Amino acid sequence: MRTTIYRVLGPTWGIAIDLTAGSASVAAPPPSAQQISNRVWLDATPVLDHSPSDRSGLRLTPDEVGWLRHGLSLAAEAIEAARPPGRPTLVTVHRVLFPEADFQPEGLAAAIIEWSQKEFSIPPVAFGTSFDRAANRFVFTWRLHQRPQVQRYAGSARPGIYAADPCRTNEERVGLAAPPRKRTK
Repeated sequence: MRTTIYRVLGPTWGIAIDLTAGSASVAAPPPSAQQISNRVWLDATPVLDHSPSDRSGLRLTPDEVGWLRHGLSLAAEAIEAARPPGRPTLVTVHRVLFPEADFQPEGLAAAIIEWSQKEFSIPPVAFGTSFDRAANRFVFTWRLHQRPQVQRYAGSARPGIYAADPCRTNEERVGLAAPPRKRTK
């Protein structure tokens, strides 16, 4: 079992999600699991049935679990390639914790993508995150297995914040670094 701490900072607020999940190769997935791809299954029963009195995590709604499915589907091809053939891989989400003030459901997809990258040692699943000031929301751009690209957004939206890109500094990820200057002779 592994916990991923997903954080995105914006100009006025951020997204903070702690996601704890585990994986196993199984002969057959349990009836509560949902098929994500040919050999990847998601069991979110622990977070769908989480007791409200247990403050170690939160109960997710079916719509929020949909974002977990979405994120896992973006990583599923790489997960299948990293696992032994012939047996399904079951991902069980045991706990999710976030402050209501710093939460947007799409962040669950990003959190499970980051968890998958660490759990299965798969290549980065690129996704961009920008902040739309007018809507006061983060906007996610989902892409399959590509390296993150720097994107510039017109208007008041900031450059994206990218997950799992070891080639960028923190300042570059949040758009604070000045663009490189062209050298002239």
